[in-house]
Amino acid sequence: MTTMADGKKAFGSLVLVVTLPLYAAYGAWIVVTSVFRFVRWSVWTVRLIEGELRCPACGLDNSLHGRWECHAPGCGAVYLGAADCCARCHSTASYIPCVGCGASISLRPSR
Repeated sequence: MTTMADGKKAFGSLVLVVTLPLYAAYGAWIVVTSVFRFVRWSVWTVRLIEGELRCPACGLDNSLHGRWECHAPGCGAVYLGAADCCARCHSTASYIPCVGCGASISLRPSR
């Protein structure tokens, strides 16, 4: 006849056998997604440092430095500098318009 202690040991072992692979899979998922996000962030940072982005519609190179107008609520500042951050309110831009065709050029990676 089995005792209650034997049942608790068996159940504890079963829980351990079931949960450990799940925790390992979750840890692997976190590592893989973190590496993917870091690589994507690095590629986009290099693209923004280069100073020009190619328009996906017409292929024209657009400068990231120049005269920009902030469209953040309550700002409307016109500033000279990089397109990604307003010099007055420090809001970040998500896109710039192409100077050739007016298409939106994303400054941030899409999710």
